[in-house]
Parts: sequence; structure tokens; C-alpha cells
Amino acid sequence: MQMLTYSVAIRTLGLGGDIFRRELEEIAAQTVQPDRVLVYIAEGAPLPEYRIGKEEYVWVGRGMMSQRLRRYDEIGSDCILMLDDDVSLQPDSVAAMLTALAENDADCVGADTFGMHERPLAAKIYAALTNFVFPHCDDRWAFKIRRNGSFSYNRSPKAGFLLSQSCAGNAMLWRKSTYDKLRFEDELWLDEFAFAYGDDMLESYKVHKNGFRLGVVYDSGIVHLDARSASGGFRKSPEWIYTRTKVGFLIWWRSCYRTGGNTACERFAAAFSFFCKSAWQLLGITAVSLSGFSFGMVVSYLKGLRDGRRYARLDGFGNSGPYII
Repeated sequence: MQMLTYSVAIRTLGLGGDIFRRELEEIAAQTVQPDRVLVYIAEGAPLPEYRIGKEEYVWVGRGMMSQRLRRYDEIGSDCILMLDDDVSLQPDSVAAMLTALAENDADCVGADTFGMHERPLAAKIYAALTNFVFPHCDDRWAFKIRRNGSFSYNRSPKAGFLLSQSCAGNAMLWRKSTYDKLRFEDELWLDEFAFAYGDDMLESYKVHKNGFRLGVVYDSGIVHLDARSASGGFRKSPEWIYTRTKVGFLIWWRSCYRTGGNTACERFAAAFSFFCKSAWQLLGITAVSLSGFSFGMVVSYLKGLRDGRRYARLDGFGNSGPYII
């Protein structure tokens, strides 16, 4: 079987430092080499002084979505490997991804870079209590998206590859022909906010919801180094809870509630599920606020829900294109 060709597309703010340099070195050391390595760097960002391999820098507008959801007319390969600037690869990582894509007739595969099933029990309990993220026992799926917008993860995957409804976005291998069909320009609305929280789910779930085959490769050797070059400062700002809540509501509204392909009964079930999740999160935020004698977090959370609902009702939301095409 002839190996599919691919090109690499990396988004960066130019702040990755040694982590990004190491990533470029690891791309140059892949057993299956890319046709091109394109680095989409935000305008005004510092351009790295070094050159490792055949990387080409392309200046683009600032915005996590604008740097990722592009037309890619300049790429003529069969596939696009989309990477963030803070991942580490083994020499055979891309070969493993390409093989999984071809052998499983998938349209897109993501690397399991977060390893939720391998995390300590305390981390799993925290994810369940704060974000309604739970394990599941369905061996058909790596990750599932629930009606409330949260995901669940396979508690003990039995294979190196599983079909999935969502995946991490920092290492995704796409068939270019599939990517071109999914109208990702309709999701650029997320760049209107201070941080594109939840973009991984918004992008990858669209593959599954539109009837294409999305999968997760558990043994690719790709690791997330979490440089937080984009989110580190924002997570410390007082706007974090407000923006996260507002954007989370909008992603749920677009991908789970008003998809363009669901019924009134399905929307009611999604709304009820989201209400239960929101009520639970409000209890947790209130408890934390009481312990600190400050209700700023509660106010930010409630304002985020309110403003998210208002924004969702604007005529131009999502560029008016349905999530299910």
C-alpha cells in the first residue's frame, strides 16, 4: 500500500522558544518526510532566528482559529498534519498516524496527547466535579460528546486506534479532501473572543456530526508539552471564568443544541442536560466563592451564561452556516 503524502501546518505566536525548536527538529527527523512544513505565525509575533529544516513561515492575522482554519490552497498533499507549537514527536509518529488513517479508512485522526484514562484518580475526580467529564465503558469509542457539551473518555482503551466523536486539536491528521468539505470558515466566530476556549471540540466534533470517520491514535508517541504560550497569561486574568463560560455556552449551542439537523425533542434533551450541568457548576463555584468570601466568580459565571445566550441569538452567529452541513 502506497503511503499517503502529507504537509505540516503549525500555528504559533512565536513564543514557543526551545520547545518549538525541538518540535521542528523532530519533524525533520520523521521516517516519513512531509512535502512542506508551513508555519502560520501571527502578524507582529517575533520570527524565530533559527532554521531547522524546510519550514516556511507564513504571516497571518492573529487568532487561534484564523491560524488553523484556513483554505490551505497552497498545500497539494493528500493530508495535512495540523500541529500546535508545543508538541513532541517520536521519529515514527507521523508514520503511525498515516497508517491508522489509511488502514481504518478514516477522514481525520487525532493523537491522544492528554491521556485522560492514565491520569491520577484525583485529576479524574476534579474533571468530573468541575467539567462533568466522566469515563465510559463503550469500547467502540475513544471519546464521546454528551448532550451538555462535555466529553467522556474510554476508561481503558483495548486498542491502539478507536473511532471517536472528538479529539485533542494539537495534533490532527486530516485528509485534505474531507477538510475542504466541512466549511470551517463558519467557525471563525470564535476568534472574536479573548481566548478560543474549546476550539478542539468545535473542530473535531464537526467531523463526526457530519458523518465522516474521526479516530484517535493512542500509541502515536506524540506528547503535549503544554507551553501555554497563548493561554498562560489569560488564565490568570479576572475575565477567564466569564469568557470560558460564555464561549462554552456558545459551543454547546452551536454543536449540541442548534446544529441544523436536530429535532425539537433532541433540543429539549440537550437544554435539560446543559441546565443540570450548569446548576452543578454553579454550586461548585459558589462553594469556592464562600471559602474566599468573594462572589466575583459567581457573578462572572452567571454573566457568562447570560451573555452567551444573548450572543447566540444574534443573526450573524456562526456566519449563519449550520454545524451539520
